[in-house]
Amino acid sequence: MRRFAVLLAVVVLVLPATARANGDPASDVLLTEQVFYPFEAPISDSAKKELSETVAEANKRGYPIRVALIAFTGDLGTAVSLWKKPQPYARFLGSEIAFVYPKRLLVVMPSGFGVYNGKASVAKEERALRTVRPGKTPTPLAESAAEAVRAMAAADGVTVPKASSGGGSQTRDRLILGGALLVAVGVALILSTRVFKKRVRGAEQ
Repeated sequence: MRRFAVLLAVVVLVLPATARANGDPASDVLLTEQVFYPFEAPISDSAKKELSETVAEANKRGYPIRVALIAFTGDLGTAVSLWKKPQPYARFLGSEIAFVYPKRLLVVMPSGFGVYNGKASVAKEERALRTVRPGKTPTPLAESAAEAVRAMAAADGVTVPKASSGGGSQTRDRLILGGALLVAVGVALILSTRVFKKRVRGAEQ
């Protein structure tokens, strides 16, 4: 019995070390977290919040899933050869973390989506993902990941409401554009007022 306990302790220590040895960052993070975010990608706080809440809610409602967001080649570590290959990477990553988390995994890259669920079929998930277009830059990529999770869950009969993100990149862009238009209108009004006053003064003279 004592020998078994020692052997079990060695296995627990060695397996995480083996996962880290491949230099694949997501395989470390997803052992304990539900979402892997790129370490240096400029993702808005609102997009992160929306994705994290969406994944958490999906799990809470009985749809287990973890997500790896891969924005750049550096996010793959030594698995860089799988860049632009989301489905092969999903199988690779899923097998790496299976000893802790053997369930559904979604990989999101600018080139597309990859989904893995051990020996279970993922045909349903793949059909759902065809309705979602992956973002090409970090923030839209995170937003599309949240949309993909909702679509996949819905295909399995689980409704995951859209999380309150506080406004994504599109909303932010609209606000910036609206602000610029207001400034332009204000400047135009000031200039037109000055021109009008000059004309009035000229007429009085």
